[in-house]
Amino acid sequence: MKFIITLFIISIILLTNCEEHRTKDPVMAGISQDFPDQETWEATSSLTRAGKKVGIIQAGVIKKFRKKSITLLSDSIQVDFFDKNGNHTSVLTALGGKIFDKKQDMVAYGNVVVVSDSGITLNTDTLYWDNKKQKVISKIPVRFTTLVDTLYGDSFESDPDLTNYQITNPRGLSSNKLDIQ
Repeated sequence: MKFIITLFIISIILLTNCEEHRTKDPVMAGISQDFPDQETWEATSSLTRAGKKVGIIQAGVIKKFRKKSITLLSDSIQVDFFDKNGNHTSVLTALGGKIFDKKQDMVAYGNVVVVSDSGITLNTDTLYWDNKKQKVISKIPVRFTTLVDTLYGDSFESDPDLTNYQITNPRGLSSNKLDIQ
C-alpha cells in the first residue's frame, strides 16, 4: 500500500513539474500572442476620422492584433483617400503597411507611390499617414512629379491630394517659381 501511495505522489510531482516546464518554455510562451485575432485575404478596411471615411484600404492580407492595437497589411496594398466632403483625392499603392488602430495612423512601405486625382505623383520607400493632421509624411528621400516638374527632396509633407506640400532640400527641374529658404 505504501508503494502505491509513494508512486501516486511521485506521479503528481512529475506531472506538475512537466506542466510548469511547458508553460514557462520561452519558445512556446509567446506563440499565442504572435497570431492575429483576425486574418483576411483580399480584404477591404476603412480609415476614419470623427466617424467620417478618410480612406479605404485594400490589401492581399490583413492581420488584426487587438492586444497590440495594430493591423498589418501585406501582399500589395492600395489606399484611396477622400477629403472631408467624401470626394476621392488620391490613391496610394505599396508592398505593405501597418495601421495603428487607436489613432488610425498608418505607415506604408516598399515602393510607395501616391497619385493624386490631378496627376501629381509622389514616390518614396516609406510614407506615414497622420490621421489627426490629415497629412502624408515621408522622412526619407522622395521624388515628386507634376505635369511639368520633377523634384527630389530629403523629406516631404503634404495633404493627401498633394496640393499643399513641403519638400526639404528640394532639387531637380521646375518651371514654377519656388520659395527656397
